[in-house]
Amino acid sequence: MKPTKFCSASSIFLLLHAPAAISSESSSHSILHLPHPSHLPFSSPRRRRFSSTPYPNLDVPIQVLSYLRTNRRAGGGGVFTSVGDALCCFGKMIKASPLPSSRDFSLLLGAIVRMKHYSTAIRLIEQLPSLGVEGDVALLNILINCFCRLKRVDMGFSILGRIFKLGFHITVVTRNTLIDGLFIQGKTDQALRFLDDMGRNGPEPDETTYNRQGAMQGGCRINSFTYNIVIDGLCKEGLITEALRLHESMSKKGIKPDVVTYTSLIHGLCNVGQMEDALILLEEMTSGGIQPDIFTYNSLVHCLCSRGQWKDAMVLLEKMMEAGIEPDAVTYTSVIQGVCNSGQLKEAQRLLSHMVQCRVMPNVQTFSILVDAHCKEGLLVEAEALVDRMIQLGKMPNSFIYSALMIGYCLQNRMKDAMAVLNLMVERGCSPNVVSYNTLINGYCKAKRVDKSKMLFQEMLQRGLNPDVITYYTRVNGFCQVGNLETAEELINEMQRESQSLSRSLYLQFFPGWFM
Repeated sequence: MKPTKFCSASSIFLLLHAPAAISSESSSHSILHLPHPSHLPFSSPRRRRFSSTPYPNLDVPIQVLSYLRTNRRAGGGGVFTSVGDALCCFGKMIKASPLPSSRDFSLLLGAIVRMKHYSTAIRLIEQLPSLGVEGDVALLNILINCFCRLKRVDMGFSILGRIFKLGFHITVVTRNTLIDGLFIQGKTDQALRFLDDMGRNGPEPDETTYNRQGAMQGGCRINSFTYNIVIDGLCKEGLITEALRLHESMSKKGIKPDVVTYTSLIHGLCNVGQMEDALILLEEMTSGGIQPDIFTYNSLVHCLCSRGQWKDAMVLLEKMMEAGIEPDAVTYTSVIQGVCNSGQLKEAQRLLSHMVQCRVMPNVQTFSILVDAHCKEGLLVEAEALVDRMIQLGKMPNSFIYSALMIGYCLQNRMKDAMAVLNLMVERGCSPNVVSYNTLINGYCKAKRVDKSKMLFQEMLQRGLNPDVITYYTRVNGFCQVGNLETAEELINEMQRESQSLSRSLYLQFFPGWFM
């Protein structure tokens, strides 16, 4: 029977209580039946199609604008594959007669902003007045957003002054963008003062009096979206008490918290280790008729696993599936991390197989956790098999995975195999980093082959990598182990020249007689 897209909650329960033994053969077969990523939907086409609207000719601005208008809710439908395409279209638009409207330019600039080319959007907007395009509040809001994303909220507020001067209404979009910009720059107090100022201006808002039309036509009422920006910002700053107080305040004002509000609070509580309070909020959320989403559950699962409560995380995984929410790669990876941290490697392997059977594609982080855990336990055959599996799935190992394998080989004094991993890493286009070389240098020093460690050190420098204090510590220790104190002292002097320093305790370890 083919694995279904959605695995049942009962299968998670059976997995939790299943016998520990699972054959590597059955695991490998389940992998081989997966389609290659290139065969998955949307993987091969150059662009995704978000609607049935005919795809425009980029050389004809009218077609592009028509497409942008039709697909504006889908972010422009991916009409541009590069900012160069957008600039080309802009160039044709400003030469058109008559000139397109400011609204049309807003659509084009919005597409550029979604590609995160904020500076480019700013330069283009500043050109428009000299071209005869009158600015409107939509263009100025785009300008504010760009400055805020570039961490120049001060410039954003200067544009706010321009909006006042031109006699435009301040929209909720304007104010929410500025609040978000203040949080991006860590200006929490100013964000809260600005929110308070919003509350004092105009009639006391509630959720029923706010609607989208009012927002776009100049309403400046506070709605749940505004509160969510502030609550999320407070949680990211670790100011959970203030976030909870604001949550209580919005409820008193008749503004109902939504799934985003609760998820931000739960994530914030989990980040500071207040798991019990997070679970209380989850209960409050569900009893209020608000369905948690995948992000809510992922925060809780990750927190439970980081506390070593992976069995509780599995129970929560079962509950979320019963609620009709399918775990994703982040969910499974969190549980696998918790299981590996508890030393339950067979359980972790079983979870990986279950994940694949449910058509959830493991990511590089999933395999990094598994490979690292197996290497630390000396299970190198299993670690190598995991690397083979990830390659079968179209995932290439990263420097962390290669370094984990090198550490595993070094722990078993298999230096030839460790060097082979380094060479393979380079062949596959993955650049070694300082950790990679530190691992090998440490392995050779422990094997008392300081000549080889010296060669690796030189190779490291040739690659443009800067040795850190661990590199020097390892080499100093290696030369001390073979009785070459003169070279060890030279290395310490070199460290001082390179602004590296050993602590006094390390000096005592290497040269106890020097401090007598």
